[in-house]
Amino acid sequence: MKSFTQRRTFSICVTVLTAIIVLAVYTIGSGTLRQHGFLSGWILLALIVFLALYNVRKALPFLPLGSSASWLQFHIYCGFLTFLMFAIHVRFAVPNGVFECSLALIYLSVFLSGIIGLYMSRTYPRRLTDLGNEVIFEHIPVVRRQLQDQIESLLLKCNSEAATSALAEFYKDRIRPFIVGQHDVVSHLILGSSWRYRSLVRAIADQNRYLNDDERQVLTEVESLVSRKHQVDTQYALQGALKMWLFFHIPATYALLIFAVFHSVLVHAWSGGVS
Repeated sequence: MKSFTQRRTFSICVTVLTAIIVLAVYTIGSGTLRQHGFLSGWILLALIVFLALYNVRKALPFLPLGSSASWLQFHIYCGFLTFLMFAIHVRFAVPNGVFECSLALIYLSVFLSGIIGLYMSRTYPRRLTDLGNEVIFEHIPVVRRQLQDQIESLLLKCNSEAATSALAEFYKDRIRPFIVGQHDVVSHLILGSSWRYRSLVRAIADQNRYLNDDERQVLTEVESLVSRKHQVDTQYALQGALKMWLFFHIPATYALLIFAVFHSVLVHAWSGGVS
């Protein structure tokens, strides 16, 4: 059985070879093929239909239509080929007309969101696994509230007078703004961290110098809960991005399919069909 690296290398080579052949045929025949626009358009439409069928395949896993992993590989590499066919179809120029420009923008949004989705699907699940103790997306607000309650309970149990003044003020000014709500989503998505969290960790280290042993013990436990809150925030950002991507990419794909079919009907209606 071929390894994943071998399969990927083979798929990339086939995709590149196909692209070279398509470009060669276009370069040689662009001056002689009278129906160049129709041919490239129909090929592009067929590829878009095939890409849209992947979501149907996922919805019907019981049908003997091949493995979902195989469909995904075809989906990825055919998606790259659509960009070449799109460029050929518009003759490597900006389309004319409002409808054509709108159709081009829809296609580009689907293509670019597909590239982003490929990156996220290859990196975000691994990052979620590395975080450990993964929380279901819908349960994250509850977990946040539990962490806040645990931190506040620790501070209330610290009975020293210094704690009620120093730690309470520190919680109010630095810790509570961090543990309430979600912060730095973009930073979590790109860097996997948050400047607020790093700043708070440094502030906790500085605060330790002014506390007694009991207070340091409480603040150490609080810091552990703050770290857990940071992990939960990262999970929320990564899981949320994956969910939002699906809500955009799939509807955009169907919108592209509808616009492409309507475009082909209009073109054939105004041109009198293919001779």
